[in-house]
Formats: sequence, structure tokens, C-alpha cells
Amino acid sequence: MRQQIFPRLRALLWKLLGNHRLAAFFIFDFVWLAAVLGREGWLWLTFLLIFLMFAATPKILWRQRWQLMGLVVLGCLLELATVTFGVIRFTGTDWIPLWLILLWVGFSGMALVVFDYLRKRFVIAAVLGAIFGPITYFAGERLGAAELQVNFLPALVVYSLFWSVMMVIIAAIVQPHRAPADSRS
Repeated sequence: MRQQIFPRLRALLWKLLGNHRLAAFFIFDFVWLAAVLGREGWLWLTFLLIFLMFAATPKILWRQRWQLMGLVVLGCLLELATVTFGVIRFTGTDWIPLWLILLWVGFSGMALVVFDYLRKRFVIAAVLGAIFGPITYFAGERLGAAELQVNFLPALVVYSLFWSVMMVIIAAIVQPHRAPADSRS
């Protein structure tokens, strides 16, 4: 049985790493879990997973390094605004925690790799942001990483707008990638 499992796992890992979009998306799921579940206690794991994701997609992210830095800064500023205006409070701090900054580094890297298909598709990007963005905050609250300071509906409106804007910006700045057959990363 063990002899059958390891070759399958190895084949799955090679297939995953051969597809830069799938690799970045898959690894970011674990970045999110490590950051939100582990917070300060798992910073090392969050950092390691981000490093792994960036190592799987170095050429794409290097070409978009300025966009990456801009998204991280903008995301952290928007997070700080939601804290300052009393929408949310992150567990253990009155500001934004280091794990959240690392989460923005991971998300920005993932977004520039995975969301290239949204380039110039602003309406789709805005709708996806409005729907899926707030879900992560509500999940994070359930996991004890944060506490909403306002009722559900105002929080939903704020985070829907927040993520609509972020996704439109991503759709505006993300660069298209060559097909995976042309370049592995």
C-alpha cells in the first residue's frame, strides 16, 4: 500500500509544480490557513509557504515585482483604514499584525500569478472581489483571528467595496503570462 501512495503523491506534486497557476493557488490556501490559524505562533510556517510559492513562480513574480510591492502596500493601508475606522479589530493588537502583512505578501504574489486571466476584465474582477473577498474576513473571525466591530451588513458592504476595488486594481496591473509550455515559471 505504501509503495502505491508515494509514487502517486510524487506524481501529483510534480504536476502541481508544473502548473504555476495551480501551484500558487494551492500553496496560498495553506498560506492563508497558516496565517489565520497560527497567527504569530506560525509566522515561520507562513513565511516558509510564501517562500515556496515564490520559488515555484520566480520569473512571473520578478517581472511584476513593482506591482507586487504596490499591492502589498495598498492592501496593508486598506487594512489599516478598516482598523482605524473601527470596522475590525485583529486579535492581539490595535493595528495590523505581522501575520496579516505576510498574508498580503502571499495574496499579492498569488494574485499576480493566478489572476492574469482577469486582465482588463474589470466588471468580472469587481464582482468576484465583492463576493469572495468578504468571505475570508468572516471565516477569519470565526477562527478567532479578528473581531468585527460593526454589524454584519455594514461589514459586508465595506469588505465588498474593499475587495471590488482591489480586484479591479489587480485586473488593471496584472501582466499576461506565457503558456505553461513556453515557460515553467
